[in-house]
Amino acid sequence: MGRERRGFTIGRLIGTLALAAILIFVIFLQIVLFVSGPAIHYDTKIAAQEKTILDEYKDIKQLHRHVFAYVIYSGQDDTTYYWFNEQGDLLMSRALDTLDYEGARKKVVKEYAMQDETVRLGYGYERAVYMIEDAQMEIYLDIDTLEPVFIRRKGL
Repeated sequence: MGRERRGFTIGRLIGTLALAAILIFVIFLQIVLFVSGPAIHYDTKIAAQEKTILDEYKDIKQLHRHVFAYVIYSGQDDTTYYWFNEQGDLLMSRALDTLDYEGARKKVVKEYAMQDETVRLGYGYERAVYMIEDAQMEIYLDIDTLEPVFIRRKGL
């Protein structure tokens, strides 16, 4: 003769709700630790790298982070554009009046028929580059020779 089953009780409902609450808490804790934790660490690391650069180069108004084959930070003050590595060491600098944005723009329009392109400065393949992008392609031109060092067609 088996044990007689009892029907619904408030005690069982409270126990079930308590177990469900514990389960939800554990799931939330896992999300916080394993999803948010690395993201917070990553953001803290980037902020520390930027602080290292801005502490030494106080006149830089805005710092940009560019990731190609490696992480590069760049920014400018009133007269000079700077490129830094991930540790905050200066890789190179260039006087603003020596930059030829218009020459780079004309070259890609003529040779690659780019339209509505944007020109920014970046760093790739161990050299400073003009990063030129439109809806169809992305081209990096060497800052000194205006020769292409990287070409990528989008959407293919």
